Amino acid sequence: MRADEAVRGFAEGSFVTPTPALMQGSRASCPVTLRGAMSPWRMRSASGEVTGAPDDLAVALCERSLVAMAHSERDRAEVLSERARTILRRAWIEESHAIPLICALRARAAMHRGDVPAARRELLSARHLRPLLTYALPYLAVQARIELARVHLALADLAGARTLMRGVDDLLRRRPGLGTLVGEAGALRAQPSKLRGPNTLGASALTAAELRLLPVLATHLTFREIAEQMSLPRTTIKSQAISIYRKLGTSSGNEAVARCRELGILQG
Repeated sequence: MRADEAVRGFAEGSFVTPTPALMQGSRASCPVTLRGAMSPWRMRSASGEVTGAPDDLAVALCERSLVAMAHSERDRAEVLSERARTILRRAWIEESHAIPLICALRARAAMHRGDVPAARRELLSARHLRPLLTYALPYLAVQARIELARVHLALADLAGARTLMRGVDDLLRRRPGLGTLVGEAGALRAQPSKLRGPNTLGASALTAAELRLLPVLATHLTFREIAEQMSLPRTTIKSQAISIYRKLGTSSGNEAVARCRELGILQG
């Protein structure tokens, strides 16, 4: 089924849920030229606005943003990705399978402007919602991870890029027939080995528990007091703190927090 047929099928009510139609159209449009693919995405966006499916409209706008980016239309790409984010915010949607891809596009736009802290904040936002992208939505799950990996590579964060590419490989083993995404993944997979520099873990390797602990490390509280406040064993807090220091290349809570503020992961 071609992309326009997938879009038409959803508009006529042939699909139970819109996202599979959108992804099927996306997958089908991969082999054609990007200019040729633009029309179905525009149709899909209009359909989303009419049917009130904000998640799917957001994904469609992201696809249009990627097309614009491929043609070096950076301003247009940024406008489209911001529209996608605005649609979800207006619908009061804070957790959506569309958000990681939106964050990836916003991070790429930030990198193009030279705003590294903003790019890192987008990566952190995407990281919290990456678990939503499973093999149930294989095209979107792989595509979002590829776009996020591009940003990690642009930041010379090899560990972050490799983590994402391992996720891509796992998904492709389950869902191998994803059109040109397979080739994109192969090309991107080869890039980390070409980059020089130490393979440090970095901020991208921080776990969710470590990210929660990070802001508290700059306070006057001891590990025992932090443990009581967070209802965790002191040994757990100490272990997490040591892990944070190791990953960030620091030796204290103040240094770790300062480092994360430099990277744009923490505000203030």
